[in-house]
Amino acid sequence: MDRTAAALAEAPAREDRVSPRVRHLLEASRAAFVKDGFDAVSIDAIARTAGVSKETIYRHFPDKEALFRAALDDMAGQFASRTEALHRAGLTPVEELAGMARAILDAAVDGGLLSPLWVAAGLGGRMPDFAAELQLGLSARMEPVRQALEAVSLARGSREEVGIEDALDFGSLAVEGPALLLGFPAPAPEHRALLSMRVAELFSDGIRGMPKRAQLVPDQDGVSDFTGESGSFAPHLRRLLDVAAAHFLRSGYEAASLADIGSEAKVGRGTLYRHFGHKAGLFDAVLRDRAASVAVAARPPALEPGGGVATLERFLFAAGACLTGAASVALHRAAMAASRRDAALARAIHDMVRAPWAHPLSDWIAAEGGHADSDWLARQALVLAMQGNRAIAAGQGLTGDAARRHAHRIARIFLDGYRA
Repeated sequence: MDRTAAALAEAPAREDRVSPRVRHLLEASRAAFVKDGFDAVSIDAIARTAGVSKETIYRHFPDKEALFRAALDDMAGQFASRTEALHRAGLTPVEELAGMARAILDAAVDGGLLSPLWVAAGLGGRMPDFAAELQLGLSARMEPVRQALEAVSLARGSREEVGIEDALDFGSLAVEGPALLLGFPAPAPEHRALLSMRVAELFSDGIRGMPKRAQLVPDQDGVSDFTGESGSFAPHLRRLLDVAAAHFLRSGYEAASLADIGSEAKVGRGTLYRHFGHKAGLFDAVLRDRAASVAVAARPPALEPGGGVATLERFLFAAGACLTGAASVALHRAAMAASRRDAALARAIHDMVRAPWAHPLSDWIAAEGGHADSDWLARQALVLAMQGNRAIAAGQGLTGDAARRHAHRIARIFLDGYRA
């Protein structure tokens, strides 16, 4: 066992301030929310799973939102215990960052760290105040990571302020942005140490300084090629897809009504079922059509060999503008909300919109740094360009000077490391 794993394993259990019954209820609730999502989980179902009465739940928590908050706070306490153990273990800066990345990944996969973002993306249009509250809560839970980055910064003689945005960017790399929220399988436990060390090396030293490893980081299925154009449909089907898109992207899959869609598009049920089979078939066609439109609209600037920060900054600025634009954000939200029902569709959307950016960037990274895992590194650069999941949860990305400052900062980190 390496020193990072040993420090995480020795993290003390957090001090319990709740009864064993409430502890069991919180753990059962968190497991249900992680598995099925906020909307699909009912108080009745949680009561059955936890083996308690509804009255017991309502004695402690007034509603489902309060129970969800409490389950997240409980997870946050366990996460903080692990990060504090890392900070006390006397690790090197890169080892501590690798431990932080592993703690974030474990919490995301096993404890629901990403649940607030999943819920915020799914409920942002219907419950904006609750969604905003969840986003702020997630930022607060990343304070131990900010402190670890501050230690790295001071060790390198930097006097620049370390903000929570730095911690959120690092955390986004640890979970590869929205990948888990879009149906990609969680990394196997035996691969998490390698992934976490790679994240730490990238953030600490950038592609110019990080080790060149022969072993590739365990990969996703790969980013799908997309070189065509968005589909060509007869006028009445084009109208149907456009109307259906407005309904699905506004209301979500479950709440959208086929009767309302058909009525507004002036298309009968027979036509709808003949071409798309069922509601899920129409939803699939709509999301793929919108993803193709986003991909076609991509205009990646040329990546000049040896161009350094300037050429990468231009590329990531353009990528961020495209991938966090209104059409892309709405598409990501819809895919996230439906990912538990159709993970393959959510993964396809993820890949289609990134393909125009990921392929040239991977080639440039391989040429610049000679890294065998350039595909993974390219995806991570796009995670930074998109601010992880924050733009998706918030409903919009950065614009103007803020977007340009972000692109410059992440280009520096990606090439030369944090506080280089």
